[in-house]
Amino acid sequence: MIGPFPRRSLVTIGGLALSAALLLGLAGTSIPTGAVDSGRYVTDPGATGPAIGSTFSIPATQPLARGGSWVDAADRHTGVRLIVVDFFATWCPPCQQETPILRSFDRTYGERGLLIVGVSVGEAADDVAAYASRYGLDYPIALDVDGALFRAAAAGGLPTKVLLDAGGRVIAVLPRPFTAADGPGLIEPLLAP
Repeated sequence: MIGPFPRRSLVTIGGLALSAALLLGLAGTSIPTGAVDSGRYVTDPGATGPAIGSTFSIPATQPLARGGSWVDAADRHTGVRLIVVDFFATWCPPCQQETPILRSFDRTYGERGLLIVGVSVGEAADDVAAYASRYGLDYPIALDVDGALFRAAAAGGLPTKVLLDAGGRVIAVLPRPFTAADGPGLIEPLLAP
């Protein structure tokens, strides 16, 4: 048999139930309806990135994590044939796992025309500069503090790559981390004459 309950207990139980319902309701509103957790990173399958053949550019005024302009850093590369724009965050585990691969691609294919431009989304310059130093990264890393570039790229998650030809036209969008196999399987064919 249940009851009778003192009024004070009923008010406490009702208040807790209402609080729990409110928290669950708020939690549900912060998750995009199309988001999928693949076990490694969250992506929005509805996000397609920029259209293949369209142009995508980073403003010349976009600041770098280590000072200067990414355009000045890019000008040091001659004969650019392929640009990889890498949207990432230092706190993102898949991004951290792929960083040594990106560094390797930069060192292996840089002289053959590959330019990697990292775009740190929503992070402070000091944190990104420390990350670049820790991983020994030499390629430019632009700061996208307010996420405007990320939204302009219609990226659905981190990491996301936008591959561009030398003219800035979109060749491919990869909503995933690079793997070592992407060097010979993807990068080399795109650098071929």
